[in-house]
Amino acid sequence: MKLPILVYHKIAPIPAGTRYPKNYVTPEQFDTQLAHLRWRGYRAITFADYFAYRRGARRLPSHSIILTFDDGYRSVREIAVPMLRRYGFVATIFPVAGALGKTNAWDADDIQEPLLDADEIRALGDEGFEFGSHTMTHPRLPSLDRGTALAELIQSRERLGALLGKPVTTLCYPYGAYGAETKALAGAAGYEGAAIVRRRMNVNSTDAFELRRIPVTCRTSTSQFAWDLVRLQWFYGP
Repeated sequence: MKLPILVYHKIAPIPAGTRYPKNYVTPEQFDTQLAHLRWRGYRAITFADYFAYRRGARRLPSHSIILTFDDGYRSVREIAVPMLRRYGFVATIFPVAGALGKTNAWDADDIQEPLLDADEIRALGDEGFEFGSHTMTHPRLPSLDRGTALAELIQSRERLGALLGKPVTTLCYPYGAYGAETKALAGAAGYEGAAIVRRRMNVNSTDAFELRRIPVTCRTSTSQFAWDLVRLQWFYGP
């Protein structure tokens, strides 16, 4: 099967003065996109579902999709989650485990926005939303020495797992930065797979530590959103 995975950051109005407007999708845009997915018959699944499928342990709906949110902004709970519920979708959120309840300090030159705290993550987990790791501090993993990178991966996985009461099996590489050693460290840290950003579908032979995600930004028009989901079904490449 071909599986699309979408990646979002913030679902919120775009504030004046932000240095990274493409990290936003407005609530109106998001609502239109969810309506399109439901009209097309898509069913949202989790990475846990997908890994079980790859192990041969379960089947998936023919129009499966994974919706992901990087960094774990509070606006995901306040704005995106009610909309997801209304359309019957679940999603996977990748919070920075060492910054729960804080702000996006890794973007020091941008507007600081609140992140989900431990209680909010626990409550969303109880509702069926999935959580993966985005490391402890949001570093560029390939720039770190091996021991420091491994600690980022292990500690974030353990902290979120303890908070949720279940194993955390998926990693999202901060900044999309990774290499062969990063992938090997992720496997050694106990992850079953990891997500990158690449405008491609996933097939059964896709490297589990290079799961492709299609970026959605405030500049993604309704027609481009719809067209990507059609044209990428017919294209497979590196």
